[in-house]
Amino acid sequence: MMKFKNMTTALGVAAITVGLAACSSMTSSNPAPTDSAMSMQDADYGVQTAGLGEEEQFRGDSADSQWMDGTTRSIVQQLGLNDNTVYFGFDRSNVSSKYDYIVQVNANYLKSHSQAKVRLEGNTDPRGSREYNIGLGQRRSDGVDQRLIALGVNPKQLVTVSYGRERPALPGDSEEAYSKDRRVNIVYITG
Repeated sequence: MMKFKNMTTALGVAAITVGLAACSSMTSSNPAPTDSAMSMQDADYGVQTAGLGEEEQFRGDSADSQWMDGTTRSIVQQLGLNDNTVYFGFDRSNVSSKYDYIVQVNANYLKSHSQAKVRLEGNTDPRGSREYNIGLGQRRSDGVDQRLIALGVNPKQLVTVSYGRERPALPGDSEEAYSKDRRVNIVYITG
């Protein structure tokens, strides 16, 4: 009986180890999207740099500007933006063309200020496991990173990080709060 109990425990530990290894590999690579619509959207990393049209009028949503420190706030005001945040749909990591203007303005600033650096802070809403949300937040920050690089920003000026669900933008369990949680904050780093 004791051998059977030890074997069951060993098998349980092995199963947990395999499960954790699978989760960690999800956060270190870009796992396949769960639906075809997501894979089509995530594959679209083309950046429009001229003729922004309607998006040119988009200046950001000031409702989530509490996270900005003095340096970032000052630069964002210089750029003529209300906020420096890119928002995402549920379980999505593709950068919507709605945010091309914010990405383009930041790219222009970074290219003309070679000493400037930004931290791209990926965030998620609280739904899903901690491990999945860390991976999703990283894919979001990597998506903004790739857009900036495609626009000519030196990769050495960019740092990506994922906070997953650990830094909610708004308190509460409503769709409004969740929509503000799904974001990448573009934070200017001093020093």
